[in-house]
Amino acid sequence: MSPAKSQKKNRRRKQVQTPKRLEGLRRKLDQGPFRGYKLIAGPTDEAKMSDVLADFVAPYVVATHSEDAYHKLLTLAVLAWNAALLTEDQQQQMIDDVLIQGLGAAPESLKMELREFVGALIVRKKALFPDNQRAIIEFEIQNSGKGYHLSVVSTLPAPHIGGSGKERPGS
Repeated sequence: MSPAKSQKKNRRRKQVQTPKRLEGLRRKLDQGPFRGYKLIAGPTDEAKMSDVLADFVAPYVVATHSEDAYHKLLTLAVLAWNAALLTEDQQQQMIDDVLIQGLGAAPESLKMELREFVGALIVRKKALFPDNQRAIIEFEIQNSGKGYHLSVVSTLPAPHIGGSGKERPGS
C-alpha cells in the first residue's frame, strides 16, 4: 500500500474511532457536575490536552509499572495542574480537600509526601505551561496492548468561551 493510501486509511480509522473512544468520557461527564456541558473533540487550533498532560507527566512515567500506578500518577498530575490555575490559598485548600477525601485515614507521612509531590508538579506546570489555563475535567486511560491511550476532557481556553471558564449548552 502506498504511503498516501496508508495515511488516508489511518485518518479515516481515527475519524471512526474518536467518537467511540469519547463515549466513556461523555458518560462520566453526564454523571457528575459537568452534566450538560458540550464535549468538543480537540479544538484544531489548540494543543490536545491529552498530549499536554502526557508531556507534563513524562519524567515520572518510568516509575509507573502498571495501569493502576499510571492512573494514580495522572490523578495527582490533574490535581496539581488544576490547583496551579488557582491562587496559593485556593491551591492549598484544594490539595487538602482532595487528599483528605481520597486518603482519609492514611498515615500523615504519606499525605505529606503527596503534598510535596503535588507542589513540585505545580512548580513544573507554572514553569513549562504558564500560558495554558485550561482546567482538566476528566481523563481516561485505555490499554491498547502496546501502551496506554490517554483521553482528556478539559475546559476551552478563555477566548473561545467568552472568559467564563466553561461553556454551557446554548451559550
